[in-house]
Parts: sequence; structure tokens; C-alpha cells
Amino acid sequence: MSEWPTYPEPGGLVPAPVPQPPVVQTSPEPEPPAWLQHYSSLGQTPQTPVVYTAGGETFRKSGEWTVAPFIRIKGGFGTVILDMQRARAAAPIIHLEVAGGLGEIRIIVPEGWGADISAVTPGLGSRKCDVDEQPAPGFPLLYATGSLMLGSFTIRYPTAGDLRRLAKEIRRDQGRQSRALR
Repeated sequence: MSEWPTYPEPGGLVPAPVPQPPVVQTSPEPEPPAWLQHYSSLGQTPQTPVVYTAGGETFRKSGEWTVAPFIRIKGGFGTVILDMQRARAAAPIIHLEVAGGLGEIRIIVPEGWGADISAVTPGLGSRKCDVDEQPAPGFPLLYATGSLMLGSFTIRYPTAGDLRRLAKEIRRDQGRQSRALR
């Protein structure tokens, strides 16, 4: 006797049973490789911060990006510029470890963000914070530690030039998106 019930159709024909796909046993998801696990944890702990280094050149990070909870900035002889105007904070407190050399470290934050640089030792360099120490509700706080040699460390709100550069960057990104949709 067939396990599939058959019923005669109006013309007296009996349809054949519909075969079912075999049940396949799936294995559990494989463990990602160690290097990928390490990469995905970058910036999530003080032991594995995201590191931005200038060396003898200028390093600039801007646009849409996620600010990791733990960041180490090495100035060297060059300039490090972190433009956070379009960035999203991954945590309510962003820990910055500053190792300034002879160059400049500049961080540009949007209105509402707060910054505390009191734990940065200036050495022969200079430190300046033009940002409110207390962030507005719902905005992150940048807490900086570390030391400077002869260079400078600045956290500030955007200037008119920064806002013009931001508007140009947004127009450029919108143009790329519209061309990609064509």
C-alpha cells in the first residue's frame, strides 16, 4: 500500500505522488579562523585598540565610519586627522590613547559630543580642547590619555572650512550612489 493517498481526478486519472527532497543533515557553522576573530575584536578592548599612525605623512579618516570604543593614535612626524562629523560611536565613552610625536593630532567632532583631555601630558607640545567636557544626552564622550612630545593635540567642533568640506563630501557620495543606481 502506498503512503501517498491518491484520489481520482475528473478524467479518471490518478496523479503520481510528489517526491519529497531528502533530509540533509547539516553540520554546525565552522569556527572562523583565528585571524578573523582577532580582526573583529579590534577596538573592542584596551588590549586590542584600533591604531591610527601618521609616520611622516598625513593620515586622514573621514566620511561614514564607526568609531571604536578603544583607539590609539600615534602622531610621529606627520599629522593624524580624525573627522568624526559623519561617524557613529560604537560606545558611549570612546577611549583615546595619544602618543604624540612632532606632528599634529586633530580630532573634529560634531556638536553634542564631549571630550576630556585632562589626562594627556603635554610635554613640550600643546593640547587644546574646544569641545564641551560633558556631552549632550545621547552623545558620546571622548576620554583621552597619553602624552605628547613636541607636537599638538586638538579636539574641536567643525569650522566653516570643515563644514564646506563635509558638504562637498556628501555631494560626491550622493553622486556616486546615483551613478551606481543607473
